[in-house]
Amino acid sequence: MGTPDFAVPSLQALIDKKFEIKLVVTQPDRPSGRGQILQFPPVKTLAIANKIPVFQPESLKTNTEARNRVLETPCDFLVVVAFGQILPKEILDHPRIAPLNVHASLLPAYRGAAPIQRAIMEGEEQTGVTIQWMIEALDQGDVLVHAPTNISEDDTSQSLHDRLIVIGASALVECLELFSADKIVRRSQDSRVGSYASKILKKESQIRFDQSAFFVHRTIMGLNPWPVAECRLSGKTFKIHRSRFLARESHAEPGTVLETNETEIVVSCHQGCVGLLEVQFENRNRMKVSEFLKGHPVPAGLILGSI
Repeated sequence: MGTPDFAVPSLQALIDKKFEIKLVVTQPDRPSGRGQILQFPPVKTLAIANKIPVFQPESLKTNTEARNRVLETPCDFLVVVAFGQILPKEILDHPRIAPLNVHASLLPAYRGAAPIQRAIMEGEEQTGVTIQWMIEALDQGDVLVHAPTNISEDDTSQSLHDRLIVIGASALVECLELFSADKIVRRSQDSRVGSYASKILKKESQIRFDQSAFFVHRTIMGLNPWPVAECRLSGKTFKIHRSRFLARESHAEPGTVLETNETEIVVSCHQGCVGLLEVQFENRNRMKVSEFLKGHPVPAGLILGSI
């Protein structure tokens, strides 16, 4: 059970390792793009290419007929990777051996909808993937495999996502091989310990420079590729896609442009500065600062404002 790009490498890994896949369950086709043309979920495209049956229920929780379609399919394992629906207990209880979930954090940290973005935005140095034994309580099942990776200062949510989908696929195969060798170890989570990664909201794109420079930098990187950090520059919406943290003290008002050079716009914050590296005026092309400054001079002393 999976839907977006994040789930594709896990399905591909199962195919490559010759696991027998009885059924792929994914979300219904959705309209996309300017023409609002119906698009297959990425997982469906891969399943069809490999002649695996596909089922696309609107809701397994509320539709008895849809649940029965799954329950009529015998399986040893149910593998869930970013499926996008709440699963009822009878579905979780269905597999003969275990219901497995590939989650993009080191549980119990960052349970919930946006673990990749929140780990970057909250300044973590490390995250990873957990293969957990699914239960009804959100992301609180027993931990079976932890696969860690470091978060670099250059990581955006997109780059970390692209790394974690590969790590997750490898960890899933490792987990299934441990089951096969009868070497799996279940480590219970304490429901009182951990953190929650709430869904990213569009309103969080409004960047404020009156905070620590490190936090501002990590927020910018965590909001890339969506919804993208933004502020006001000369009365226009100014999107900031990439930045770097500068351990440079400034007594200027937060948001003040201190200088520009060939690679960045240096902006004052609390406890340091940020260098803006990749930017965009609304409805214009995204570009490196070196290109942006050729057509849009940004003088020192200008203050970047809130939306």
